[in-house]
Amino acid sequence: MNIVIIEDEPLAAEKLVNYVTRFDANANVLKICDKVADVIAFFQAEPEVDLIFSDIELLDGQVFNAFEEIDLPCPVIFTTSYNAFWTEAFDNQGIAYLLKPFTYKRFTNAMTNYESLKANLTQTKQLIQNQSEKRYKSRFLLKHANAVSILNVEDVVCIRAASGVLSAYDSAGNHHLLSGNSMTELEAELNPDHFFRLNRSDIVNIHFVTSFENYGKETLAVNVSHLNEPLITSKTRTSEFKKWLAS
Repeated sequence: MNIVIIEDEPLAAEKLVNYVTRFDANANVLKICDKVADVIAFFQAEPEVDLIFSDIELLDGQVFNAFEEIDLPCPVIFTTSYNAFWTEAFDNQGIAYLLKPFTYKRFTNAMTNYESLKANLTQTKQLIQNQSEKRYKSRFLLKHANAVSILNVEDVVCIRAASGVLSAYDSAGNHHLLSGNSMTELEAELNPDHFFRLNRSDIVNIHFVTSFENYGKETLAVNVSHLNEPLITSKTRTSEFKKWLAS
């Protein structure tokens, strides 16, 4: 397990290192950063990191200033003397909030939560891998008043959900109401090599993605052909979306 500690108090950093090695003798503390600038510089190199422990007030500002400039690669356990930053912490992939001084028991509780999340993620990835050889949906049957038309999946630009209704947008600029599936069920039926769920409401076809750009903190505006507006990634999906495009 690769860990980064963001902490400007040497004694607090040393305490965290001791807690980490006590909990997992094989854990590897890659870096201890004490400044916003150090955090940005380190993560711009895209290191492989499994978990971050982060103080909030650093020598040159708040750690959130750094997190606005990088794409966080993993969950964060916040360690701070201040109790006023709960919202900001959990907006930045926080999974635990440890108020100093915290005990080893509180530390282990946070680590147990992390390991549970990691196990669930591993199980999900395994499920996706097991589905890699499954036969995915190739067409939609669209019911009309007196007929049924066919929409080939390869012609679907994106699928959007609004007020519980799913619509497929095609390469001809039309949109079609879909029935019988939830967004999650439909996502499982589509080939993940071609379709990616950007957020709760949007699934996009890679063949129609033309470009993307930064939209907000840890989100992207994805430009799609045949669509008048960009689709916005959720914070938790941004990193995976970039990897998906590059795969």
